[in-house]
Amino acid sequence: MKAFTRFSDNVSAVVGFVLLVTPTYFVAMSALRYEAPGLRFLGSPILMLATLATAVALNAGCILSVKLEPGRPPVLKIALLLRVWNLGEIMFALLLLGALSTYLFVENFAPRASAG
Repeated sequence: MKAFTRFSDNVSAVVGFVLLVTPTYFVAMSALRYEAPGLRFLGSPILMLATLATAVALNAGCILSVKLEPGRPPVLKIALLLRVWNLGEIMFALLLLGALSTYLFVENFAPRASAG
């Protein structure tokens, strides 16, 4: 019995790549200080986090296998498959999340003026 349907490995890799285009575009244009077209719409934090989370979830679904085998006692088997494209996209999404978190920290926290 399957709990959810799985995409093929190639489909999830392509969909993950397409989803990562938006955060990559935003991070690249922000780092280069360009006022690129569509940056206001694409710069929505909810859109950025949603695309990163969706890309990670799609690719994690392809490389992780979780099975519960009935018996005495029940055995939970977790397997990690090494698929280069899927692992690469997960790592790239986490890298983009780190870049966005750093950007958030640097833009929102300014050094305090010393009282003296």
